[in-house]
Amino acid sequence: MDSIEGKRGEVRYRPPFPPTKGLFGKPTVIDNVETLMNVPQIILNGAKWYGQFGTEKSKGTKLLSVAGDVKKPGVYEMVLGSSLKELVVDLGGARDVKLVQMGSTGRIIPAKNLDTPLSFEGVLGAGAVTVYNQTRDIVDIVYRTEEFLAEESCGKCFPCREGTTNIAEIMGRFARHEGQEKDLRLIEELAKAMTLASSCGLGQAAPIPVLDGLLHFRSEFESRIKEG
Repeated sequence: MDSIEGKRGEVRYRPPFPPTKGLFGKPTVIDNVETLMNVPQIILNGAKWYGQFGTEKSKGTKLLSVAGDVKKPGVYEMVLGSSLKELVVDLGGARDVKLVQMGSTGRIIPAKNLDTPLSFEGVLGAGAVTVYNQTRDIVDIVYRTEEFLAEESCGKCFPCREGTTNIAEIMGRFARHEGQEKDLRLIEELAKAMTLASSCGLGQAAPIPVLDGLLHFRSEFESRIKEG
């Protein structure tokens, strides 16, 4: 909304919420195209019809963009509750999967967890799904992700502005095989502060890729610790 008004694109403090006071001070409803595309079908067929698709807590379908190490990249519409394996292996044609990243700030899912259901109560980001095979380097993946997030931070709030920059710098050291054991502890401390104090979803979710990377592939990070 600030960008449309000609201001620097930054998150707004709430309240007031947009439906009360939004664009140019007027009540504003903000929704994405995917949400709006479901409205006509619900109006035509009813909520009960829509509710038959999906899980108890995640109703309907979800558009998912699949890219990376797959034979058939593209956008697929999946019934919520379908497994990640159905999407990336059966439809995308992925082979020898190492991990799947659910959006730039989404969860990192190792190959052993491909049966994970796609649902809002499970693992579901904005819809971008990137598949990486066994030739890929988790440290490089996380480093590039955190560099992107540091660049994307609007810089308004201190936890996100400084947190994303510091995590990117730390990941740069690991990418150069210059990491230290204390860096791993520092990442976890930064993640807690960012999650609790950032003003918007970018800062709150930015630590997820590196935390998931450490959870599932910690040995690959530890192998980059500089001796001495």
